[in-house]
Amino acid sequence: WDCRLGSWMPTEGTFQGDFSAPECYYCPAGYYGATSGLTEPGQCGQCTRGHFCEMGTTNPEPCPPGRYSPVFGAPSPEFCLPCAPGTYQPLAAQEFCITCPAGSFSPDVGLAACDPCPRGGYCEEAGAATSMVWEPCPAGSFNPSNGSSSSAACELCPAGTASATRGAESSETCVPCRPGTVAAAAGLSECASCGG
Repeated sequence: WDCRLGSWMPTEGTFQGDFSAPECYYCPAGYYGATSGLTEPGQCGQCTRGHFCEMGTTNPEPCPPGRYSPVFGAPSPEFCLPCAPGTYQPLAAQEFCITCPAGSFSPDVGLAACDPCPRGGYCEEAGAATSMVWEPCPAGSFNPSNGSSSSAACELCPAGTASATRGAESSETCVPCRPGTVAAAAGLSECASCGG
């Protein structure tokens, strides 16, 4: 007689169990039984990090994306902790979360991905939990891309144009100078009058 996976049966003498009514016991919570023929609870394997094992588990259950478990022997899915704001975890069965890189943020708990920083600016801070770290591109520049991590992403309005708009998302805010005014350099916020 053999117990199903995830359980064990004590040995009595040279025979296993009581053949009139063999009794199998589940591997305890926090442990799993992936092999047959277990004769004591100590033969059940301890649940691995990034997983949980409820009573009678045959294989460790993975924590889902956005969650992690840093401990051995987690007995229930409640031990799969949600990633904190500013972190994420795209994979299942992990023992830690990853810090959102510069250029992104993670505003909620339990996220599998970080949100990209909005266009028109950049987010220099890694591990940001809010888009409040977003810095707008200065007047005279624009950024059409999401997920930028530095001011180098802000493109300058070309010479002959100017833009007073902070946080501009496109070159459409770079307006040509009116007759009698000039923008001799790139990246200016306003055109200057010609000749004094």
